[in-house]
Amino acid sequence: MDDNNSFLSGYNNKSVPEKKAAEKDKKSSSLRYEEKSGFIKPKKNNAYKPGAQAKSKVTVWLIIGAVITAAIVIGLIMLLGGGKVVLKDFTDWSMADVQLWANENEIKLQIEKQFSDEYDENIVISQSIAEGTRISKGEFVKITVSLGHDLTVTLPLPDLMSMTKEQIEAWAAENFMTKVRITAEYSDQVALGDVIRYEVNDNTVVDEVRRDTPIYIIVSKGMEDETAIEIAVPDFKTMALSECYVFANDNGLVLTVQELYDDYVPAGSIISQSVKAEDKVKKGDEIILTVSKGKKIIIPDFSEYSKENAVTVAAELGIPATIKERYSSSSAGRFLSQSIDAGTVLQEGDFLELTYSIGNKIVVSSFVGQTRDAIENWAKELNEMDARITIKATYTQNNAPSGTIVHQDIANQVIGRKTTINITVSKGKTIYVPDFVATEGGGYDVAITREKALQMCEELGIVPIFEQETKANRLPGEIWYQSLAAGTEVSEGSTITLKFTPANATTIVPNFDGMTKAEVQAGVYNKSFYIKFADGEEIVAGYENKIYKQTLSAGDTVVKGSEITLYIGPEQEVIPTPTPEP
Repeated sequence: MDDNNSFLSGYNNKSVPEKKAAEKDKKSSSLRYEEKSGFIKPKKNNAYKPGAQAKSKVTVWLIIGAVITAAIVIGLIMLLGGGKVVLKDFTDWSMADVQLWANENEIKLQIEKQFSDEYDENIVISQSIAEGTRISKGEFVKITVSLGHDLTVTLPLPDLMSMTKEQIEAWAAENFMTKVRITAEYSDQVALGDVIRYEVNDNTVVDEVRRDTPIYIIVSKGMEDETAIEIAVPDFKTMALSECYVFANDNGLVLTVQELYDDYVPAGSIISQSVKAEDKVKKGDEIILTVSKGKKIIIPDFSEYSKENAVTVAAELGIPATIKERYSSSSAGRFLSQSIDAGTVLQEGDFLELTYSIGNKIVVSSFVGQTRDAIENWAKELNEMDARITIKATYTQNNAPSGTIVHQDIANQVIGRKTTINITVSKGKTIYVPDFVATEGGGYDVAITREKALQMCEELGIVPIFEQETKANRLPGEIWYQSLAAGTEVSEGSTITLKFTPANATTIVPNFDGMTKAEVQAGVYNKSFYIKFADGEEIVAGYENKIYKQTLSAGDTVVKGSEITLYIGPEQEVIPTPTPEP
């Protein structure tokens, strides 16, 4: 039973008091004005109709069947053609057009390029998949694109002198020659159309040329009848002055140029011409061109402007200018001078330099501990601005490195122009030249070799200059001359020349194993080696006070004078036998 029947049944079953109350409400409501609608409530059919539920089920199954049918149809469409693209014939297409088509159809391109005399550059030659083929979106298609003519191709250079202009043009076109230029000129000796001369702008060309080899060919225009030639005058206002000269020269005209200032016509442009454009003239006639010198610019008096305003004024007038500052007795920012006098007309290429004062106050820092070059470079920079600072230096022996400032009389204060600053510079510590030359006839134990001398100089702070020279009775590599006598007082960084014999002799390292120090010293080993003895730290049985190790291996070939260290075994400690207790 539906809801309406339930409602009516409930209403009819109301109690008597409820019905009376309803009737009372009805009478009360009838006293009010009502606007009746035209709505007629439909009659309810509460009769049960057999088969209604079955009919509803059939409708549901029909809808389900329709959905399944539609899905099958869509699937077949997708299977038979959906997501597929039909390829076109890209031959003769531009690469840009193919790329656009591929982007619109979601096809990926694999591009291969090759030279071709049949197809222009960037035109498609072929494709990997034939026209009309269906392919999936996202699939690759390879296309071959033309690079144009291969200009590296060489061909025999014909006899151009025996060819006419038409034959040369045909040869150039047939062989894709890209830089063949043909010009013509009058000739009294060469017939019209024949080649007067040609130039190949490539020193490597002998018999063959490349397609891009520059070839300049001049053919004859025949004899020139100068009396009959009339030259049409161009509109020179549309040409650059250099082009005007070329035209006049090529046509045998006399070109006279006069310059004139003009506030509106840019410099170098043609203002007027003495012969109107398109008028006819003959060779040798004169044409006068009036050329603009640009706007006439008068240099103002910049003493009336501050440094900041001067730059703006110069820029507004079109004057190339720069600001320069220098020290002076005038207050900071005061105008000092200008490189071009006021009232002068600015000429092409002129450059104006304006100079302003930065005052007379200069802050001097302390350069103590720095080099003399540091303070002199500082003074040089300021002197370029007319500071006129003088650096006066004196030297003294000092433990500070050579060239270091150890005293400065004016530091950390303000000075004026034309001030002298006194500095004291270290010459370095005092060094006494050692004796580099040993007594003649000694061994390497007393001789000073080049290696020893270099070490000594580094420790002392002097600079050795070695010269190799043979000297009798001196060991290979031994110093036998020094330019400064032993005991001479010099400064750190001083140079000394040391001569030594060539170290070109070799010797074989002996076996010092088991020998004592005395035995080694008694031999003549010091004539071949610089021998050092060292006490060994390890106890080796049987080598007490004997050599048990050497730094150069026995039997090796070494340069005479080589350093060798011999290690001597220590004495064994004697442990006293304890006395038995009684």
